[in-house]
Amino acid sequence: MIRVNLSGAPKKKGGGGSGKGIELSAPGPSRAVPLLLILIVVGTAAAGWWWYSNLNGQLAAVSEQLVHEQGERDKLAAVIKQDQIYEARKKALEARIAVIEGLKRGQVSPVRSLDILDDAIDRTQYVWLTSLDQNNAIISMSGTGTSVNAIADFYTNLKATGYFRNINLQNAQDSSGNYTFSLTCEFALPAPQAKEAN
Repeated sequence: MIRVNLSGAPKKKGGGGSGKGIELSAPGPSRAVPLLLILIVVGTAAAGWWWYSNLNGQLAAVSEQLVHEQGERDKLAAVIKQDQIYEARKKALEARIAVIEGLKRGQVSPVRSLDILDDAIDRTQYVWLTSLDQNNAIISMSGTGTSVNAIADFYTNLKATGYFRNINLQNAQDSSGNYTFSLTCEFALPAPQAKEAN
């Protein structure tokens, strides 16, 4: 038979009883628990140190990349500034070219304008020019005609050439049987005519 001492007092061995009793007692603290706690603390510290080192490495890499990107930005800013200077120069040159081309288009050849004017005078009878002045495309002239009809014919012949536009007869007056006149007009190449469809 098994006897259990529930009183908590230790039972003396020896002559007290006839049979042997088994003592059950609460187990004492194990030596493995403090070792396990130390391992957990050391592991946590190692993991924290590794995580901190990893973050420091990432921070250093990001800082290095940031410095590199700022250097690239500064290089690109210099290139952009240089490009803006070149664009401004290009626009200025294009403006100059446009002005030169406009002047070339607006430039009137005096030989051609006089040739066409001579043709208009030849087709008109009894009209003579006494003065002629040309300022780019504007031609001012004065002359004499034997009649108002002769001056009107000269006006019509100038207009019929297609080269003289905005003809403005400034005055016509009787002077000893003849009529003097002055007029201004603009000399320009005629507009190209559209080809008729076949």
